[in-house]
Amino acid sequence: MAGKGKAAGRLIKYGPIAVTAAQRWGPVVWEQVKSQREPAEKFVQDKVAKGNQRKKAMAHAATVIDGSVLQVFHLNTAHWVVFSGDDPIAVHPPAQADFEELLDRADLSKRVLPQDSTVTVKVPRPRRRTKGATARVPRQEPATGPHTPDSPVAPGRIVRGEVTGGTEEADRQL
Repeated sequence: MAGKGKAAGRLIKYGPIAVTAAQRWGPVVWEQVKSQREPAEKFVQDKVAKGNQRKKAMAHAATVIDGSVLQVFHLNTAHWVVFSGDDPIAVHPPAQADFEELLDRADLSKRVLPQDSTVTVKVPRPRRRTKGATARVPRQEPATGPHTPDSPVAPGRIVRGEVTGGTEEADRQL
């Protein structure tokens, strides 16, 4: 195969340099990768926990009489207060504050019923043409027209306005 000699030459030339660099910088790179992974994992876990708290609040509201849910913020954290009628009965995630403090200056008319929070169905958008794409045109059959056995032109292909593939007698009549 072409290029085997070139690859082997580069391996011999640069191999020791790469091994030395890996021995020296490998542990440093590993520690950086490991330390960068922890904040990302924490971020993902926080996002999952926030989504789960809303689902838990909706499920809780669905099990009580006249259940509804209201999102409030306390100490820059979103909390979902579950109501039974007009009485608050639970908070998801649990907060150290009492209901009066959480609902102070909250607009109670913005409560959501569990059946109102059904999953929305995404309607697919029409596909856009990408740059350089061509529109598909349906294939059309050649326009030969209707022919009868008595017609002077035999059926055949039309090429640049001329009928080809017909009989010699039909070609003479044209």
